[in-house]
Amino acid sequence: MTLGVLGVLALAACGGQRSTLPPSPGASGAVALSELAHHPEVYADARVATVGTVARVSGGRKPLFALEGGHGTRIVLEPSSSAAADLGRRVRVSGLFTVTFELGYEILVSRIAAA
Repeated sequence: MTLGVLGVLALAACGGQRSTLPPSPGASGAVALSELAHHPEVYADARVATVGTVARVSGGRKPLFALEGGHGTRIVLEPSSSAAADLGRRVRVSGLFTVTFELGYEILVSRIAAA
């Protein structure tokens, strides 16, 4: 009987822990740009929607554009051609969030519009 009580107490203690990670995106996919940058493991390969300012990224052979959100937060937008016309503008971007060795954090853009 004592072992049974100890087992129940041990299981109850395990269930009390809360995740320190933010929730995954809901149906709308809305995620703050800072959350994408700080917790990429939560959002990898998820459809997301976020807001930021389109900026040109230096380096590389082809021009790259990224969504910036302040404090060094930057997510590359692919294909870059989809973001070029919005350089310097605040936009809402929807697409698939991925992490690559070549570019780091990126959004494969399906939609981009003025925010």
